[in-house]
Amino acid sequence: MKKFHFILLLAIFACSPDNEEAIVEQQSTSSDTPESMNLESGPALNRDSGNLIYKETFENPELYNNPQAGDFYLEHAENHSFSIEENIVKEGSQAGRFEIKKSDSKIWGGHRTEMSQAQNTARAEGWYGFSQYFPASYTSGSTGEVIGQWHDQADDGEHVDRSPSNTLLTGDGRIKWMARWDADKIMDSGYSDGLEYIDLGAIPKNEWIDWVVHIKYSHTNTGILEVWMNGEKVIDRQNMPNSYNDDAYPYFKFGVYKWNWGSDSSQKVIYYDEVRIGTENSSYDEVKPRGSEEVAPPESKINMMVNSYTVSCVGEMEGTCLLVQEGDMIGTDNWENFYFSNSIEGFSYEPGFVYGLEVKKTELENPPLGGSSIKYELVEIVSKEAQ
Repeated sequence: MKKFHFILLLAIFACSPDNEEAIVEQQSTSSDTPESMNLESGPALNRDSGNLIYKETFENPELYNNPQAGDFYLEHAENHSFSIEENIVKEGSQAGRFEIKKSDSKIWGGHRTEMSQAQNTARAEGWYGFSQYFPASYTSGSTGEVIGQWHDQADDGEHVDRSPSNTLLTGDGRIKWMARWDADKIMDSGYSDGLEYIDLGAIPKNEWIDWVVHIKYSHTNTGILEVWMNGEKVIDRQNMPNSYNDDAYPYFKFGVYKWNWGSDSSQKVIYYDEVRIGTENSSYDEVKPRGSEEVAPPESKINMMVNSYTVSCVGEMEGTCLLVQEGDMIGTDNWENFYFSNSIEGFSYEPGFVYGLEVKKTELENPPLGGSSIKYELVEIVSKEAQ
């Protein structure tokens, strides 16, 4: 039975200081951007298709010594903020480890270690794929933290301390999505016209979570927000507002950011792998973490003997069976029934001959109803002797 994800709509609020929970996220400007980081222009892009803008799999050995060597820019305060991880990995041999501590220096109003897409590569529509891993030690209390955000770009003269229009959050031991929107061309405060929280369940620990996000940004009823978690679609907001009325579009940031510490812990560690950003022409399959691809079912090549005559047999139904030998049975007087209906692909049986075959044997994850759980395919007829 297909696993059902229950999506809980926690709140939809109008603009009001009494019901707006603000995530203070100051807009970066040219005057407070670190010299080692230039969000205005993009790095040398690491594409594996024409529709991908960015790809970070953390396999670049230069990341050990220079965290700015990849496709994304790192915003961090301490040496422990980012490191390459070799033991907790989704795909390949390396992943990214992000850590903040309560004692860290603040960056733009909070404690953060985040990798950021260059602002000038943001588009009106995009596809995003990434994997996250929360260790067993990860705790999240009432104050919460941002673990992925689509950061808006304020217009000239606009209030800059605005919460992101789309945010992936942890809080109270759960994962939540927060969507905000506002139609005002110039927002004179951090409060928005609309706010929606969607509960995505308890934080999975000690396992990778695969995310795919598709956003068509709009402050009107033309927006699209689709989110898949481990292959299951958990958010589907079609023809609804999902962003602010800005000239430039949001850019993606991932890692961990905490604007206010509570008493639940003084440290946060999270791992990321397989981060991809695609254009509006990209797709789910193009950006999804490669570890999400179906694992090929186990298969093996075996030797098989087929007797010169058939027998009537009864299993799920009456039919005619081949008599076959496999493995240690070959060369003995023992033969077992093999239904024609589950026969060997590529093999045409002719009575009166004993066959020696090489066969590929594959275990099926989802066998047909009433059918065999094993698929047989002919590789080679090794021998054919008349009897």
